[in-house]
Amino acid sequence: MRTTVLAYVIAVVGLVMLLFGVWGFIVLNNAEIDVALTDEAIVVGLIGGGLAMIGVAQALRLLLVVVTNTHLALAAR
Repeated sequence: MRTTVLAYVIAVVGLVMLLFGVWGFIVLNNAEIDVALTDEAIVVGLIGGGLAMIGVAQALRLLLVVVTNTHLALAAR
């Protein structure tokens, strides 16, 4: 149960990071001043980090399914 909750918490944090990265990208594109390349790199890193966290959450959920099904298959023998 804790592993499932952890996977969903990681997914939500990844989604929040992704949304803030997109929001930052929109803010930088609408800026009236010259935007430094480092600011754009931070936004790309934030979006990439969010996608990576969502991927880790999905991998954790898949691992939980595999372990549960393997345990049930071994118990049926």
